[in-house]
Amino acid sequence: MKRTSMLIESTAVAGFFMLGLWLRMAHLEREAVEHFDEGIYASVLWYDGEFNAPYPARQFYAPPLISTMMAFFSGIPWLARYAPFLPSALLGSTTILALWLLARSWFGKPAGIFISAIVALSDFHVVYSRMALTDVACLFWMIMAVGLGTRAVSRQSFRTAAAAGIVCGLAWWTKYTGWLPLAILCSGSGLWWLLQGRKSMSSIRLFGILATIVVVAAAVFAPWLWQLRDVGGYEAVVATHASYVTGWSSWTRNLSRQLTDQFLFDGLTGQLSLGLGLGFAGLLRWMSGRSTWNAAPGSSNSTIAVSFPPFSLLLRFLTAAIALSVISVRIRAPLMLICLAAGGLCGIYLWPVLQRMWQRRVVNDLSPTSPGALPLSAMDLECAATIDPTLGFCTTLTWFVGMLFSTPMYSPFSRLFFPLLAAVWLAAAGGIAWWLESNLSVARRMVGTGETAPKRTWPQKLVFLMLTAAVISSFLEFTDNNQLAFVSKDDLFRSSLFADRRSIVIDAGKIANACARDALDIDVPRDTAAPTINLNSMTPETLAAAAQIATDTGSQNAPVNESESPSPSSVKMIVYVYGEPALLFHLNQSGVTAAPVSHLNLRDFGDRPPAIPTFVVFGPHAKRTTGFWEELMQRSLNFRPVTKIDYSPSDVTLRDIFNPRWLRGHPEARQQTLEVHRVE
Repeated sequence: MKRTSMLIESTAVAGFFMLGLWLRMAHLEREAVEHFDEGIYASVLWYDGEFNAPYPARQFYAPPLISTMMAFFSGIPWLARYAPFLPSALLGSTTILALWLLARSWFGKPAGIFISAIVALSDFHVVYSRMALTDVACLFWMIMAVGLGTRAVSRQSFRTAAAAGIVCGLAWWTKYTGWLPLAILCSGSGLWWLLQGRKSMSSIRLFGILATIVVVAAAVFAPWLWQLRDVGGYEAVVATHASYVTGWSSWTRNLSRQLTDQFLFDGLTGQLSLGLGLGFAGLLRWMSGRSTWNAAPGSSNSTIAVSFPPFSLLLRFLTAAIALSVISVRIRAPLMLICLAAGGLCGIYLWPVLQRMWQRRVVNDLSPTSPGALPLSAMDLECAATIDPTLGFCTTLTWFVGMLFSTPMYSPFSRLFFPLLAAVWLAAAGGIAWWLESNLSVARRMVGTGETAPKRTWPQKLVFLMLTAAVISSFLEFTDNNQLAFVSKDDLFRSSLFADRRSIVIDAGKIANACARDALDIDVPRDTAAPTINLNSMTPETLAAAAQIATDTGSQNAPVNESESPSPSSVKMIVYVYGEPALLFHLNQSGVTAAPVSHLNLRDFGDRPPAIPTFVVFGPHAKRTTGFWEELMQRSLNFRPVTKIDYSPSDVTLRDIFNPRWLRGHPEARQQTLEVHRVE
């Protein structure tokens, strides 16, 4: 029986991990460095070697660990094309296992299975795992640091505390918010010590363990802190990040924006994950709940065969699993997870069945949980937590509350929601484990004492009717004519995990060719923008062919004429880009000499025209930069328009530039313009 239980858990977790890995690695050829921050981090792949220095101000965006990992993968020939995306894709996939281990240790095996399904199929996590950003990678190190930290506190181990400090240091090397595990561990462990831990650990011992984590983390981060002296020290970094703090006045609006983004990223995979996670978790708990279920009330026969719990209990688990996914189609998976998290935190505290199971596991106590109830089995204890669930509860609670108050204090970039989302996942997993254990405990008492299930009270009937109505309404919607209809396919598949983001690659090739033609005095169309590319109507094969044509540099010895574009790499020119580091990345890939610029004073000394053809490109980020338009007006006589290129940013990039609600009313914003001017 133990082998069967282990097989269910290992099969479920391995299956979810492989599925999550596939979602994060499949069709990476459709990805491109497109987001502003992606261009900053990926600049290590071209700028450092070309200019023998880091990209300007890159130190203010993030420490160098993620860029170093990109550089490492770029040195492997068959992985060089995907180097910008592999760090997040691999660490994002490993986060499935990290959260499985963490939830399993805090709340038991069912919680681990449930959270592995949630993380593996999370549309939000998958989308950002396929991007060249720091957030997913930092989340992985955070989870590992918190897990090791709570293990160190539980076992009173200074060695494990040192390991937690090292991992926290790696999180800090990935993102400047990598110190968050220190705040989570100190607040969570402190609350746990006040509630229960003081009975088994002195305050001095707890302080020593937490101090070890803090000191080791600071020591690991110290080398980078030392290097920051050249740019004004850590104070300069803090001052830069402080510009993103909006304060309490914007708290409600920012939280609303963050939740809106969660709903917009929600898709069918995320909705299915709740049902799959609860289904496998319920099956595991039912299979491992074997006891003397066939014993008659009052029977003293100790030789009665051990059997499974009532089959009706398994049906309840599976029905609840189906209901979770179905209702999530209507109210969205993020809202369902938040409800599960709130219910889980309340339930774990008010009825501590998880805590009692952990205590029984520690002393191997198989006695009945209440008078007349059936005894436990060894497999029941195997499913229990390995760390005090009260410590897990306190850590999750302080994590959730702290992130809930602090996250909306910053500009509402959707990726900043990850630390809060991890707390929601953990609380929801704990809630699921608590619900399964509570049902099993009640069933043991009823079978052992011969009790019959009481008739439903009117509040219970009302809740049942409401849930039934919610399930039915999940399949229906009102049309514009106020007629009832089934939910459309578009509403079910709200997000596209494999959206093609190569529009900027195509347009970088167009800009390179336009600049080369203008530098050689070949006519360049200037009166109209380039044709708009509808990425949704093109097949991946068609788009790949278009990207290849647009970025093809051709033969350097080919003759130049009116009907043939010259090879950009063969033309002596320089292209400056204002505020678009991702575009710079792709211009460099096309062989163009390109460099970033933060001003428009591009003429030579003495206000003379440049000696070689010089161009400047700017787009949506420059147009939103304070003072840009004023400087452009002042120097407008120094620039001659060359061409305008329209490109289609992906949804994840657009949502960081514009408010999603504003975007719905302005669909034209989905086409952004890159303007090319020649310096004269």
